[in-house]
Amino acid sequence: MWLLGLMPPTAPDPSCPGPPQRFGRIMLCVTEDWFALSHFRPLIALLVRRAERVLVVARSSGRLAEIAALGADTLDFDYHRSSLNPRQELQSARRLARLIGDFKPDVLHLVAMKPIVLGGLAVRVAAVPHVVLHLTGLGFLGITETPKVRLVRWIVLKHIAATLRRPGSWLLVENEEDLAYLQAAGIRTNGRHTVLGGAGIDPEQFPVQPDPGNVPVRAAYVGRMIRPKGVDVLMAASRLLADRGAPITLDLHGASDDGNPEAIPTADLARWNGEGHGHWHGPTQDVAGVWRRSDIFVLPARSREGLPRALLEAAASGRPAIVTDVPGCRSFVRTGVEGLIVAPSDAKALADALETLARDGPLRRRMGAAGRARVLDGYTIAQVTAAIDRSYDALFKGSLSS
Repeated sequence: MWLLGLMPPTAPDPSCPGPPQRFGRIMLCVTEDWFALSHFRPLIALLVRRAERVLVVARSSGRLAEIAALGADTLDFDYHRSSLNPRQELQSARRLARLIGDFKPDVLHLVAMKPIVLGGLAVRVAAVPHVVLHLTGLGFLGITETPKVRLVRWIVLKHIAATLRRPGSWLLVENEEDLAYLQAAGIRTNGRHTVLGGAGIDPEQFPVQPDPGNVPVRAAYVGRMIRPKGVDVLMAASRLLADRGAPITLDLHGASDDGNPEAIPTADLARWNGEGHGHWHGPTQDVAGVWRRSDIFVLPARSREGLPRALLEAAASGRPAIVTDVPGCRSFVRTGVEGLIVAPSDAKALADALETLARDGPLRRRMGAAGRARVLDGYTIAQVTAAIDRSYDALFKGSLSS
């Protein structure tokens, strides 16, 4: 019988022994099982190779068995990621502290903001030798200025600072600007941090695709159907392009996010389809196929990003990018090199950029080639997992010498 109702893992392949196990027991906390699978399979595989035991704590959408197949134990845990209710947060932190006390991890690895906050609270009462904060972006906390969010941001930053004052802590971020933001808020890592190339992608899974020869040109968005990603801005830009008679069509690939209060209602997406200005295809399991059929990547995010995986996948496939001037997007795209950068929430500027690339095939191909080259310089799975591996080595070495 498995402790805490854990799902038994699939044993790693003995023919692939990997590096020596020296990281003890690791508890990896991530909000959703689908998020763990879409972005952190390589991380889980790395930890399974290097640790005595790995427990992935995530809310189940029915895919925990896929995580167990990677060799990890799993536990269903609801972080209530859309909640800002203090009582709810304290209850969740207490539950997480009890789980930590039962599992007794050597490392608590917290991915994304809600696990970082709850884990930071939990470790105040549950002893953990090492804590890794894995920041995938600041989201609305980095830009929203309502009184409630300002208070939440102050509390969150205080918790992050307190956690990183621990000698056995390490910070992983996905872009330099997020690190600078934390440092400007007075948070110090004393050198215990690593800037990653996002979650990393496999360039062989996303090879350079030939020009699809679309007439009209096809631009595609891949991601959740939520307002922070600028999906509503893309809808507005599509209407402007239709009014101009621009030679371009727009596709949306992704699901609405029921756990996010900023989700675009499916009725709005269906109406967009009905207007004929674009096409919402729902979620896809064939992202490589999207870039085989499409000419341009577009992500009109209005808030901070970590480093969008969809952007890396499109760039690896040789597709130029149109993104907004926000951290995470501008960390990868250099305007005029890998793509074009426009102001957030500016439908006209977005439409102008889309029309520019739609009318200039040589420019699209030149930017696509530059994007592929940039992915290979620090953004592959091999490079990102090697950076995390080195971070764990440094974390353990530092704790032994302190």
